[in-house]
Amino acid sequence: MIRPIERIMRTILHYGLVILISTGLFGGCAGKSNFQGKMKGLWVLKSRTLPDGTEIAPPAISGRMEWFPMDVDTETAHVSILTTYAGTDLQIAGAHYDIEGTDRFTSENYLEVGGGISKTPDKGYRTTKSEDTGTITVEGSRITFEHGKGHTFVFEGPKLTIHHQDGTIDVLTK
Repeated sequence: MIRPIERIMRTILHYGLVILISTGLFGGCAGKSNFQGKMKGLWVLKSRTLPDGTEIAPPAISGRMEWFPMDVDTETAHVSILTTYAGTDLQIAGAHYDIEGTDRFTSENYLEVGGGISKTPDKGYRTTKSEDTGTITVEGSRITFEHGKGHTFVFEGPKLTIHHQDGTIDVLTK
């Protein structure tokens, strides 16, 4: 016959084991989710510094980027970028990102209006798909997406810095 104290100990051990295993399983999934959670959201352009050091700020320029995870395991995200220049020019870029772990990504760019993500707007548009690949570096709270085509996204807390291939630097905040 099992004494009441032994029954209590077995119950505690049983439920403790269930909680421990569940925590491990959910914790493994939370890592990926938490990773993209740092990029997720709406980022607003605060300034653009041109290669010659000239700084442009709203209302002369305005912009935003939205990073939106598209699936439950958060390996895919939709990223859209919009920039306007004093109400006269417009640039839009749309892409899907496939994140491979925490160190590589592929982006499929499907829309580019006015030059997409570049320093100078133009009057063209492109709806054909193009791919880019790159690396992800995680250092503490800093997450860097280095694109093969030359630009880099640096996420650090509520600040996003985009380094363009020509030396232009955009600073956005959440």
